[in-house]
Amino acid sequence: SARLLALLLAVRAAEAKVQTVVVPVQAGKANWCFIGKFGFGVGQSTYQIRIKEDLGHLKSGSSFLLEPYLDEHWPTAEAVEDVCDRKRHAKKTKWLELGERRGTWGNWMYGRVSQTVRPHVWYFAVSNCNGTALPATTIDVEFHAWQESGSHFSVESSWALPGSALAILLFAGFLLDFMRRSYRFWQRTGSLHTVIWTLAVVVTSQFVAQCLHIGHLVMFAQNGSGSPGLEVFAEILLVISHMTQSALIFFIALGYTLTKSTLGDLRIIVPVCSVAALVHVWLVLFDKMQHEDANRFTEHEGAKGWMFLFVRLALYGCFLAAARNTSRMGGLKLQAFMGKFQVAASLYFLAYPVMFVVVPVFAAYLRKPIMEVGLSVAQACSNVWLASLFLDRGAYFEASSLSMSPLPGGKSPATFFKSEASRARDASPAFFTGSASPATFKKQD
Repeated sequence: SARLLALLLAVRAAEAKVQTVVVPVQAGKANWCFIGKFGFGVGQSTYQIRIKEDLGHLKSGSSFLLEPYLDEHWPTAEAVEDVCDRKRHAKKTKWLELGERRGTWGNWMYGRVSQTVRPHVWYFAVSNCNGTALPATTIDVEFHAWQESGSHFSVESSWALPGSALAILLFAGFLLDFMRRSYRFWQRTGSLHTVIWTLAVVVTSQFVAQCLHIGHLVMFAQNGSGSPGLEVFAEILLVISHMTQSALIFFIALGYTLTKSTLGDLRIIVPVCSVAALVHVWLVLFDKMQHEDANRFTEHEGAKGWMFLFVRLALYGCFLAAARNTSRMGGLKLQAFMGKFQVAASLYFLAYPVMFVVVPVFAAYLRKPIMEVGLSVAQACSNVWLASLFLDRGAYFEASSLSMSPLPGGKSPATFFKSEASRARDASPAFFTGSASPATFKKQD
């Protein structure tokens, strides 16, 4: 829709290191504002900054102080209440001047960062504490940063492009294998069940999202800003596919394909899952439109991360309740299957909460790769597990409506959901005195 397009156009590339930041200037007050951060690796790295003011409220040549802070000193500086005293903890402060005419950029201010021991994250702020009262206005700050190699990637994202390229190759291999196994399944049974089609949509969406993401990274490597639109669409596809996959696991826990061959009354849950997916999409858009946070190093911190955590734990709690209820409805075989199903699904649901809690323990420049790799591995394992569950002739296949064949002579599924007492009644001669068959199975969706 037009509104969605407008939101995407308004999104800022929060990770871009060729970026422009709008800084508010309050009238008659000392002004201090964080403008961005960058993780410089070992070696001699460079950055450059310039400013301009479009409204014409400031005199030409007005200046602001650039204050670079080392990561080790940033918490101390941020804790100082008097913003004008924070510069005591900064290194190599330099003055930035506005252009000579309204709306023109001032001269570039160039800086170098030399590091020999380990990478460091540097924080940058601008201030006006020279005693001159300024009128209310805004200034634009353009910030470029490069590693010694010329890369625009901050040190915590230096792995992103090669890592994503490897991930997409592995994903393509999985997708081809999934298509091959699905075709063989179709040849055996004459159809593909709804759960298989749903998983196919999920993994295809994830693959497309990965392609969009790597396109953004390739552009980022070239221009330092990438394509915010591609990145947002990629993340939207990912969150929708994750919600769909979670809903699929939840429906199976409720007994779909096990004690129920159709959704039936479970259809009422579909709108709830759709609303949850839309909330996730809104969170992605809202998060992308926010200014870069000095203390955030992954996409899963702040309000967005806490909301994702709450939704994932809520889904996990509902899953456990549903799985235990379904397990009680059947015999020993169903209980054994549901026990294994709960363990595997628990690893999927708890992957995000565990990473959310553990990652902040690590150094700032290590958090993003640990978080992204951990979540990607968990997602890949979940895809492989569900593909094996649906396409292999294992316990789930025999217990569920997937084993129902529409072909002549096809067998009906095993009834793991029958109680042992029901099995005993099925075996008694008196049970078969009527004309009705001992068990009736509906066709699969």
